[in-house]
Amino acid sequence: MKFLGELDPASLSRTQRCNRRLSDPSRLQAIRDTGLMDTPQEEAFDRLARLAAQLLDVPLTIMSLVDANRQFFKADFGLPSPFRETRTLPIDASLCRYTLEGESIISSNAPADPFLKLHPSTGPWGIVALIVLPLINPDGHVLGTFCCIQPSVREWTPQDLTVMKELTASIMTEINLRDQVRKLKAEQNMRDAFVAALTHDLRTPLTASKLGVQLLGRRHADVPGVQASVSRVTASLDRAEQMIQNLLDASRIQAGKPMALEMRDCDLHAVTAQTLDELAAVYPGRFVLTAEGDFKLRADVLGLRRIVENLASNAVKYGAPGTPIEVQLDRDETQVMLQVRNQGTPIAAEELQSIFEPFHRTRSATESAAKGWGLGLALVRGLAESHGGKATVTSCAEKGTCFTITLPLDAAAGRRLSA
Repeated sequence: MKFLGELDPASLSRTQRCNRRLSDPSRLQAIRDTGLMDTPQEEAFDRLARLAAQLLDVPLTIMSLVDANRQFFKADFGLPSPFRETRTLPIDASLCRYTLEGESIISSNAPADPFLKLHPSTGPWGIVALIVLPLINPDGHVLGTFCCIQPSVREWTPQDLTVMKELTASIMTEINLRDQVRKLKAEQNMRDAFVAALTHDLRTPLTASKLGVQLLGRRHADVPGVQASVSRVTASLDRAEQMIQNLLDASRIQAGKPMALEMRDCDLHAVTAQTLDELAAVYPGRFVLTAEGDFKLRADVLGLRRIVENLASNAVKYGAPGTPIEVQLDRDETQVMLQVRNQGTPIAAEELQSIFEPFHRTRSATESAAKGWGLGLALVRGLAESHGGKATVTSCAEKGTCFTITLPLDAAAGRRLSA
């Protein structure tokens, strides 16, 4: 960059330091990570440029990104032609490149400034008074600038500087929030890929193990104790397979996808009663089922079983020992309702908002002896919503904790409406 004269030592030192920053690979990567270079104008940034122009009463404001080769105008108010159309400026003509050390450029009269008067862009752009503030990301890299320009001498007030600094901070807040969203999406994609690969790789040896155990059971059926051992190992393998399925389903829920369902005509009363009978073998005398009327609906039977299993077993694990678990079915013309209520220490109000989130465990669950991944209630909600229904919870010391699942009688229709 050739200035129109010899710079004083301080100005020359500044240009040299900034020139070294110009091609810094880390800084250039930070600019690429924003995803803003060579993109169309956006209201989120143009709004701030307009606001700066109105509050400071200036004809020109610009938000720029500065890479190694050019200055890109992402947002502006009053940008003249041909820059309004091209939205770029060669780096050799850029004044903003001299903020790359994090220093601002502020002047009330550029033609009288020992540094600015020698810059070849000052005259052609009609730059007299200006404020140029660097856009600095959390890692300390200068991505570009936010500036206001006036073609006449003007003494900037502290209020003017405050306005520009606050709007610059707002621009960086927008950029940083977008960066966090990008990172979260990348993390989610990586987690989903990891879960998918892990569960696929785990299912193959589990299937082989189950087949091997069943084969041994048949070959040595006459040996005392073999069938009992086979049953225990098979049950453990089944539980491991169910945990894998839970991981897959939780991954789908986090990705905002509906769970895979196989719809058919069924009876919620019969499904609930059978599921509770099976659980009663492990938790005898705990469940009280109340249901009056017809509870036939179109739904996924396995999904209904998983809802009842998760809610009923959680009620036993975290409810008051020895107290009954009340399971109640109700219905109206369009939907059925399943409620599972237990007594005991209520769930804290602040935890009720996030209790259905994947991998969330309440404080009482974490402190209890019961182990888990915090997937059960997420799956319950995911299954309910995939049926076109919903899952809610209330909890207080007087009435206990009650989980309520509401499902449409025709889950296929409800699912279409909620899609």
